Amino acid sequence: MRRLLAISRKEWLQIRRDARTLGVILVLPVFLLVLNGYAINFDLRHLRFALCDLDGSAASRALRESLLHTELFSLAATVPTVEAGEKLLQRGECLFVLVIPPGMEADLAHGRAVTLQMLVDGSDSNTASVARGYMDGALRTFAERLQADAAQRRGIRWSALQSPIRIERRFLYNAALDSRQFMVPGLFAVIMIILGALLTATSVVRERERGSFEALAASPVRTWEILVGKALPYAVIAIVAALIAVAAAALAFHVYIAGSFVFFLLATLLFLGCALAMGLLISALARTQQVALTAAILTTFLPALLLSGFAFPIRNMPPVLQAIAAVIPATHFLVICRGIYLKGIGPEPVWWRLVYLLGFALIVTALSVRRFRKEL
Repeated sequence: MRRLLAISRKEWLQIRRDARTLGVILVLPVFLLVLNGYAINFDLRHLRFALCDLDGSAASRALRESLLHTELFSLAATVPTVEAGEKLLQRGECLFVLVIPPGMEADLAHGRAVTLQMLVDGSDSNTASVARGYMDGALRTFAERLQADAAQRRGIRWSALQSPIRIERRFLYNAALDSRQFMVPGLFAVIMIILGALLTATSVVRERERGSFEALAASPVRTWEILVGKALPYAVIAIVAALIAVAAAALAFHVYIAGSFVFFLLATLLFLGCALAMGLLISALARTQQVALTAAILTTFLPALLLSGFAFPIRNMPPVLQAIAAVIPATHFLVICRGIYLKGIGPEPVWWRLVYLLGFALIVTALSVRRFRKEL
């Protein structure tokens, strides 16, 4: 027992002396609990939609107020034409467009059913299905209110009347609501994080632990040359892996790029630069591979998985996490990647996201060079 306690005491002293590792161990459970508890929320609220009111009557305004009376929907814009609404869908500024046909009030007054059109962004199949269900419920409630008013005027039971509201749905960009069309493009962000950030984060630390860093420290190689030289192999590997993933997505899952392949490669290179820069910064700050890998998981992999919109809608998160999500490069890359794959967008709708990725990569790389020291 004395020998066992002696070994345990020795190990505890080593752990206590490595304050960074101990801090990571203690912070990790709380971080995961808070992150998962707040980020994972399957209850959708305030679904953004655009309204195309071609009737402009009291009845159409009543329908609009009925939708906005709940917390389920949020009006993003009022558009004059269906084409304008489709442009909003392509840019991702709303989830669906509700089109109210002309003559709605006159048809209701004469007891004729009115057919509304719902154009839905089907790129996120889960959210699109939820929006369809919410809209069905909201229109059913509005239709029952109209039926009750008509039945009261005629002095008959409202259940004897047919529903005055019908809806015609059209799903754009993913008509079959295939979840793979949404998830597979998002996996490119995870792949780039693993190859770019997680592997790069241990590159310099590995040299220190193996004792081979002495040769680098004594060499005339400059700081930025060490960091960039270590990042280049991982960059080449990540690009090859991305090309293989594109081919695998097409062959195995029939998920094809709807937009420009060159634009997709450009966006991937910019995001890869962000991932490599984060990995280099962690590698420059950490002293052990364990700390470097754990820090990379906490600062790159988990945020990309949980806070970027890869699996859970950002709109459901608290404002603090939404602000963090806006800083994460994976959030912007996912919007770009899914837009290219599903909507065939070009640089114009997402140009500011491309600029952000470029700026993030340059700033973090410069910070890595500044923080790195050729010292043992």
